[in-house]
Amino acid sequence: MTLWTRLGFLIPVLWLMGFVVFYWVNHFSSGFVPEKWIVTVGHLLGTIFVWIFSITIGQTTIKEVIDVETEESVIIEKPHKFLFFSAKMWGLILTLAVGWFLYQPPPKSSLDQAFLLKVALEKQLAKVIELAKGVISGEPVMREWINAQGKKLKAKCIGREKADGKDQLIFERDDGTTVRYDFSKLSADDQAYVNSRFK
Repeated sequence: MTLWTRLGFLIPVLWLMGFVVFYWVNHFSSGFVPEKWIVTVGHLLGTIFVWIFSITIGQTTIKEVIDVETEESVIIEKPHKFLFFSAKMWGLILTLAVGWFLYQPPPKSSLDQAFLLKVALEKQLAKVIELAKGVISGEPVMREWINAQGKKLKAKCIGREKADGKDQLIFERDDGTTVRYDFSKLSADDQAYVNSRFK
């Protein structure tokens, strides 16, 4: 089962864009819309974007073809759908939701929480991408290390060697100084990470 057909994926994108555009416009204009109506107006703008899409490039394409076997004309419709509904149907659904929001506007805190979650996810994704680059390239990356007691150290692991019969790691801090640390004192997750990088 496909979630969308043709350009149907733009329907949720345009709806969310309404929230994003309005949220930042309202933020940088010192909040010209009362907090009570923040979510409602954002939803309304997203609904307008969906309607514009539905009457422009999102219109259903209708073609008339001839059936080879019966030699009768057949009408074929190719709509832009998302979750079984066409762009115009989504416009109607979202318009009904606008009416409900006008009757009972949702709190701005729900939108704030969504944006805070988005920012947190973006930061976490950036960390994962940075670590992935290091794994792919083989170059050491700056990361946060945690020992078995929960203490943290931000550094790059630039080497691993035996010293005095102990398995030791060589870390390089932000300021360029190096420090040695016993492998056995690292947390289990960090030990697994080191083993994947240094055989």
